[in-house]
Amino acid sequence: MISAIRIHLQGIKTSLAVRMAYRADFFISAFIMLISEFFGPLLTYLIYSNETSLPGWSMYEVLLIQGIFLLSKGVSFPFFFGMVWNTLERVHDGTFDLLLIKPRSILQMVIVTGFDSEDLGKLIGGVALSGFALYHLPRPDLYEWFNFVALFVVSLVVMFGFALILAGLSIVWIGNYRVYDIFSSIANFGMYPSSIFSKALQTFITSAIPVAMLGFIPASALLGKPDENTFYAVIMSFVFLFASLLFWNTMIRKYTSSGG
Repeated sequence: MISAIRIHLQGIKTSLAVRMAYRADFFISAFIMLISEFFGPLLTYLIYSNETSLPGWSMYEVLLIQGIFLLSKGVSFPFFFGMVWNTLERVHDGTFDLLLIKPRSILQMVIVTGFDSEDLGKLIGGVALSGFALYHLPRPDLYEWFNFVALFVVSLVVMFGFALILAGLSIVWIGNYRVYDIFSSIANFGMYPSSIFSKALQTFITSAIPVAMLGFIPASALLGKPDENTFYAVIMSFVFLFASLLFWNTMIRKYTSSGG
């Protein structure tokens, strides 16, 4: 366990050292990635500024959901979601084999070598947006904070499940950089209150593919108005993770060196 942590810390240290060789490029890239994530909150602001709203939700409550959604991405994208691009590029270049011969789990190695320091901008943006929204909302009590932390951890479980699936797909869809669009188009439902969607879609994003866990459900717990489907979403999050691990292992067994 300790050696595994050391390997992860070394991977982070190495990645940061490489990016710091071109600091201006690093900070510009991180800033651009951060700005691109604020189109959703900007749209929310414009909606409420034009005297319209999402029924039953104030602007700051919606911004909190989106802030926590961004916070979830801000933790997962730098620390383990980079495995998607890492796998995609290594399979395309024929260097994925180098990870297979390492005396460590292939999953651990693809995560360690895929640390993406530029996505730390998302983490900063998530903290800033969540803090801004909370400043304009009633202060959560200790119990609500406890529920939020527990559910936020589960949101990272869902993100890890998505990373496993997309990385697995990149093994068979060699060089297809559109795999992220699959995640983005589905995950963005977690940026908004599930109550604004139809009952069928609410069931889908909580019980089938629990993307509501990425932002809405942790935020609703912090706001003291937990969603009635929270329990089912938590259960399905771990089912989703288990299915994702099975998919990843299946894709690994199907992998054949591409070369060139």
